[in-house]
Amino acid sequence: MLYMLNKALIILIISSILITSIDYVYASNELYIVVTFPYLYDDIKSVLCPGDVVVNIVKPGIDPHEYQLSVEDINVIKKADIIISTAHTHFEQKIKKMIEENELDSILIEIPYLQNTKIFKNPSTGIENYHELLFYPENYIVFLKYLKSILVSLRPECTKNYEENIEQFILKLQSFVNKSVRPNRIAILDSPRAQYIVAGLGLNTSYILMKEEEIPITPEDIKGAEEMISKYNNSIIVIINGSKAASYLSDLANRYGRKVLVLPDPLASTSIISILENAINVLNTLDMNISHSVKTNNVQLLQEVYIILIILSLSFLFMLIPYELYKRKKS
Repeated sequence: MLYMLNKALIILIISSILITSIDYVYASNELYIVVTFPYLYDDIKSVLCPGDVVVNIVKPGIDPHEYQLSVEDINVIKKADIIISTAHTHFEQKIKKMIEENELDSILIEIPYLQNTKIFKNPSTGIENYHELLFYPENYIVFLKYLKSILVSLRPECTKNYEENIEQFILKLQSFVNKSVRPNRIAILDSPRAQYIVAGLGLNTSYILMKEEEIPITPEDIKGAEEMISKYNNSIIVIINGSKAASYLSDLANRYGRKVLVLPDPLASTSIISILENAINVLNTLDMNISHSVKTNNVQLLQEVYIILIILSLSFLFMLIPYELYKRKKS
């Protein structure tokens, strides 16, 4: 009996040591990931392995284009194994310079420079648009596949976690793409920041009212938007919540009877996929309302046609009766 107890105790001790060792391996190899923009925070967190940490430099609601790195930010960045950057703001350029000068020992992922990333041109300027590239699902999938390769190389014991989590995430993005087939549907946008979201919704951007956030809207800009809105009967107006262009486009929408899609501000969000999901649901609702309105209008039109036909028929009969009476009287 005592022998059996000792044997069980030894097995228990060995099991505890093995579990502790596994926990130690996971803890000691955990990855520290820094994202420069807030809208990546929740999405990246959802695909990581237990123990990994993700931190966003710019907090939701803050304009990253005017952001300056603080001492605390630099201390955070110095701990990073991976830094994910949009590569177009001043503070991101500073991070890149720190890596080039060997002040940081981190892997820098710059989204615009990933192979197969699609860069759209702003139709109002003809200049390439680098705002919110990952809100186009195809670009996001390119990024996630590249991120997976980096994660697996740095923490191979978590390969299964990374692969399964990212694969599930990609499947969800692809389901959005499958729901977003709207050929020849034209969109007029408030700013370049909405262009990649709109492309992900299957819409074609024909005009952007605000050429850039810092450039004032001119009467010529408003005239250009009005021409596009009046030209395309199936056009939809897209506005980011809180946009400086909202009042101009809302007035045009009312004047020409166009639907308005209001998007959440990406810079106030911590998840790209939640914004895409919200946008698809709202757009589908708008489309259903339009479809119902068209059917209602068609029914009303048919009713009006029937009434006109009845009136014409009755008028013809009233004209025909006197004529027949005249013919009979004459004969």
